[in-house]
Order: sequence, then C-alpha cells, then structure tokens
Amino acid sequence: MALYTNLSRAQLSFDYLHTNSTTHEFLFGALAELVDNARDASATKISVYSVPNKEMRGGHILCFLDDGDGMDQNEAYDIITFGKSVKRSTESQLIGMYGNGLKSGSMRIGNDLMVFTKKGPVMTCVLLSRSFHEEENIDEIIVPMPVFDSTTKKPVAKTGKEKEKHNTEMKLILKYSPFKTEAEFMKEFDKIDGVSGTLVIIYNLKLLDSGEPELDFASDEKDILLSNPPTEEFDT
Repeated sequence: MALYTNLSRAQLSFDYLHTNSTTHEFLFGALAELVDNARDASATKISVYSVPNKEMRGGHILCFLDDGDGMDQNEAYDIITFGKSVKRSTESQLIGMYGNGLKSGSMRIGNDLMVFTKKGPVMTCVLLSRSFHEEENIDEIIVPMPVFDSTTKKPVAKTGKEKEKHNTEMKLILKYSPFKTEAEFMKEFDKIDGVSGTLVIIYNLKLLDSGEPELDFASDEKDILLSNPPTEEFDT
C-alpha cells in the first residue's frame, strides 16, 4: 500500500461505486448515459464499438469515442470527484451536469473504466478499476492519472516525485488494463482524431446469472444487442 501513497484518491468510497451503478436497472440506460456525455461535450461524431478480447471477462471491450471538447488534467480529475463536473453551472441543463453519469453508467456495464482524453497541449488517462481494488484489497479508491504532452507524447512529469508517480501509475495501468505495453496503451490516444476528444473504454463486463455476457456482440456485426432482452406481454 505504501507504493500508492503519492497517487490520486477519489473523493468517494469503494462501496459507492457499486451502489451508484444500481441506479441503472436497464442496461441500455447506462449506455445512453455515456452517449449523452459525449453529446454534452459538443461532439459532432460519436462511435460506439466493441473490441474482442478473450483475456477480459465478457470477451469484449466496449468503447465510446467522440470528437468533443475533451478534458485537460484538472477537468479529468473531476471524474473521480462526486458531484463535480466541468459541465456544472447554475444555468446548465446538460444531462451529465453533475459528472455522475460516467461513473454510474460505466460501473453498471463493467467493473473497470478507462478514459483517454485530449485537449489542446495535453493528453490524460484515467483508470477507475474495481478489479484493481478487489485484487489488492484496497478500501479507498486509488486512481492512476498519467498526463502526456499531445505533441511529443512524452510524460509531462518533470521532478523526481512526478516521474516516480508517473511510473507507478503506468505500472498499474499495464497490469490492470487490456493494454500490456506502453506502445499498446499510447495507440488508444491515436484514435482521438483532431485537437480534442475522448475515448471511454469499459471492460470486465457484467455477466448474466448463466455466466453469459449481458451484451450480445456476435448476433449482429453492426449492432450491440441485449443477450437476454426483457419480454413484454400484450393484451390481444
């Protein structure tokens, strides 16, 4: 645990991550929340897609890519602060104005969340991983958040302590994310085309009682379906 003393902590409890996710009883409501986040960030293009990965629970990684405003490192930090968002204002009517939709929606879909975001001169990654905390039996929520220069793709860390923090963050990311090398990790930033945008990745997806993934990625190559859609009875 001493290794993580210099990393960022979320201002919310570990139990909150599960409790908050239960606000979405309907799975597609959670997916819609993430699409709304991209829309609220002034995105003109939003791509929702899956990537097969047999190493991850559920066999796929679910991705949301947009060309919206993106976030700098300070705005990205708001992701892990309950009740705070870059969209919050007294006049805002945006759906995600309190910044909770990303946490509640993603944690309803899967155990682990990564956010790759780019805004002007900086690129930031946020790892919010329940798998990490469960495996290492950590109660407080530790959140690796490495920051890179958008042009050079080098870490912005300058001092010895900043470099040590960055190295620890990257070790955790490469251990608890689908990306096992720094080259694989950096390729995710390349998917953000332009000066700004955000890529949300959710993995270790939730399963049905049968052990099958809640989401069906195989039946229709152009769509993502519910594996066990609710049935409705109509009067005749």
